[in-house]
Amino acid sequence: MNRNSFSNIGLRMASKVILGASILFVSSVLAEDAIDTDGPDFVESSEVVPKGRFQYEVDVMAVRDRRVPSTSPALGTPALLKYGIAENVELRVAPAGYVRQNGAAGGGDTAFGLKWHTQDRDVAANTPAVSWIFHVDAPTGSGPFRGRGTRPSLRSVITWDLPNDFAFGIMPGLKRDIREDGRRFNSGIFGAVLNKRLNDHVRLFVEAAAAQIARSRDGGMQATWDVGAAYLVNLNVQIGARAGIAANRNTPDSYLLFELAQRF
Repeated sequence: MNRNSFSNIGLRMASKVILGASILFVSSVLAEDAIDTDGPDFVESSEVVPKGRFQYEVDVMAVRDRRVPSTSPALGTPALLKYGIAENVELRVAPAGYVRQNGAAGGGDTAFGLKWHTQDRDVAANTPAVSWIFHVDAPTGSGPFRGRGTRPSLRSVITWDLPNDFAFGIMPGLKRDIREDGRRFNSGIFGAVLNKRLNDHVRLFVEAAAAQIARSRDGGMQATWDVGAAYLVNLNVQIGARAGIAANRNTPDSYLLFELAQRF
């Protein structure tokens, strides 16, 4: 066999290897699920980041509270950083980011925790997806935005898929918090959200959110009515927004939130 024959065989083998690798790559991309985010909803996702993947969700949030004399809305840049350490578990770091409120500015506290996905959804059996989220808020902030001590919380997220591309989720939870005078107290957390997927890229949602359910001496209930939308740019990037108004007199009047999420 001459040199040209060996060259032709080598080229054919290399072509087959490249073609096979390309097919496997394309297949893996097509099989990959789209990014699943905890925001922009208040009610978080019942899914976790895939093992070995990193995901961030960064928000810009403006809050108007007419109960507090101020020339401009309060601003914040909360974020959520997630990394999949197992098939059903993700590590989470949630810094409050930059905060500007009532003429003061600085960094907010940071929460550390994990999410454990304990049950997959089964539409045929009407079984919801279930996850548990454990966080500990640490006093890492600066100045007036530094909390008192560590504040643990536990939430569960339960999500049902419904007909016609609807989904319904609830998020009950408990938090051990600390008042300004140093006294500890227990508070509740609750949210309910109805999602509607319009197509492969757009979903809309409405929700009722209670970030705090407590006695009046501990700050009372803070609750909002929210609406929002998310747009899937590609499998690994999503942008979204959420707007809310106060559901009672104990809650700031309104807020507006924008979010960018990306998975690596």
